[in-house]
Amino acid sequence: MDRISDIAAFVQVVEQGSFTAAAEVLELSKAAVSKYVGRLEKRLGARLLNRTTRRITLTEAGRALYDRASVAIADLAAAESEVVELTGTPRGRLRVTAPSHFGEVFLAPLFAPFRARYPDIELDLDLDNRIVDLVEEGFDVAIRISQLGTSSLVARKLTDVRVVTAASPAYLARHGVPAVPMDLRDHECLLYGLDRTPGEWRFRRGLDRLISVRVHGAFRCNNDGALKRAALDGLGILRFPELFVENELRDGSLVAVLPEFEMQRLTLSAVFPARANLAPKVRVFVDYLAEQFAGK
Repeated sequence: MDRISDIAAFVQVVEQGSFTAAAEVLELSKAAVSKYVGRLEKRLGARLLNRTTRRITLTEAGRALYDRASVAIADLAAAESEVVELTGTPRGRLRVTAPSHFGEVFLAPLFAPFRARYPDIELDLDLDNRIVDLVEEGFDVAIRISQLGTSSLVARKLTDVRVVTAASPAYLARHGVPAVPMDLRDHECLLYGLDRTPGEWRFRRGLDRLISVRVHGAFRCNNDGALKRAALDGLGILRFPELFVENELRDGSLVAVLPEFEMQRLTLSAVFPARANLAPKVRVFVDYLAEQFAGK
C-alpha cells in the first residue's frame, strides 16, 4: 500500500507542478508528500525529479515512471468510479429523443411504469424525426428505427422492424393493385422526407436479387402520423414500419400490397454515447426498453 501512496504522490506532484499544490489535492501536508516521493526514489534507486526554487522537472527515469504510473492511477480511479456508478441509485434528469409517432404511440405508455420503478429519474422527452447529435445537443439516449451503420455511438438492439407496403382499399379500387415492384412507377407513392433516398424503394423476394424501384408521388412529409393519414385518405401507397400500421392492417382500413416482396428490415435501437462509466439512469432505462420490447 505504501508503494501505491508513494506513486500517487509522485504523479500528483508532476501534474500539479509543485509539492504544495499536490499536498492540497491529496489533503496531506507538504512534508508528507515530500516524504512519499523521497521514499519512492530511495526504493527505486533513481532520482525522479529535478527540484529548483522555481520549478520541478522530470528526469529521464521520472518520465518513464510517470508515463506508466499516470495511466495506472487513472485506471484505478475509473474502476472506483464505475463501482460507485453501478451501486448508486439511478437518479437525475434523463434526456431522451425519439421519432414523433413512435414516441407518442409506443414510448409514452411505458413512462408511467418506468417512473414508478425509478422515481428519482426525471424524464425529458424530445420527439423529433430528425437525427440529432446526442453529444452536441446533450441527449443521454436516442431511439432510432434504421439500418445500423458504423458510429462512435453505442447501439443496443431492441427488436427487428419489418417494413410493409400498404394502401387504402379506396386507392386500390381506383388505381389497381400492383403485382410486382416495378408497377409502383405508375402509382402515387407517399414519400418520407427524411429518408436518405425517399424516391428509391428496395425489395427482395426470397433469395432473389435486390430490386430497386424509382417511385414518385405528389405528397411528401417528414411526419409519420401525417403520412399514415394520407394513406388512410387514399392519397397513395405507403412504405412504413409494420408496427406503425398493425391496427389498420388488422381492421382492413389499410391493405398490404406486394406481400411476397420483402422490403429491407430495420432495427429498433437505443443509442447512447460511448462512455467508460455509463450512468445508472441510462443503464436502467436502456435495460427497461430491452425488457419491454423483448420478443416483439
